[in-house]
Amino acid sequence: MDLGIKGRVALVTGAGGGIGREVAHALAGAGARVMACDINEETLTQTFSMLDGDHAMSVRDLAGISECEALVRETVERFGRLDILVNVAAVLLRVPIEEVTESMWDRLMNVNLKSQFFLCREACRVMARQRWGRIVNFTSQGAFTGGFATSTAYAISKGGVVTLTKSFARAYADSGICVNAIAPGGIDTEMMRLPEQELEKFTAMIPMGRLGRPNELAGAVLFLSSEWASYVTGATIDVTGGQLMR
Repeated sequence: MDLGIKGRVALVTGAGGGIGREVAHALAGAGARVMACDINEETLTQTFSMLDGDHAMSVRDLAGISECEALVRETVERFGRLDILVNVAAVLLRVPIEEVTESMWDRLMNVNLKSQFFLCREACRVMARQRWGRIVNFTSQGAFTGGFATSTAYAISKGGVVTLTKSFARAYADSGICVNAIAPGGIDTEMMRLPEQELEKFTAMIPMGRLGRPNELAGAVLFLSSEWASYVTGATIDVTGGQLMR
């Protein structure tokens, strides 16, 4: 099946983590040239070593606007274009509402929301000139449920990603750019390293009865990055094992 991804240039943030790694691997497997980005050089290098072909990596903390702009510029300078942006990078702080500090709030919003806004904006400037682009933003089911008691600020940041996705989809629809989001449920990554009893309670709420695997998100990313999604924009696809049904 030809997805129309072969030869495209894809930028994947959070590529050193479980989900980002699988996304980068899937896009590379579909024939894209991948710029893999993460703040953790060690895990990013591990991801990069798994990619066969013409790819690149960039170690950056995307909490700052200048780093977001530089990453897009670096990608275009390296590959000559940018076709696909997948915003996976995020931080999760499990803190009760009463204990959220200003620095915690700023870190969550800077990485989870601000970086996606400015990466989308810079990417759209490139994609609009090409008259083709695909952006996939990662939100969370917490954006729709409010999250749990210790992840309220995280859920708020991810709610912003849903609105951001709709806003960019509307603004750039006539430029040939499709902007969508994926809302994962509980996925078996470092973010879900909970005490055993809490994990059992969480898993019991999932109709499929288990956490998702990082590679189970890759298919949704490939679809939204493909020619097959040419009439899909402003949407959020839920990949939650049935925990979130809307």
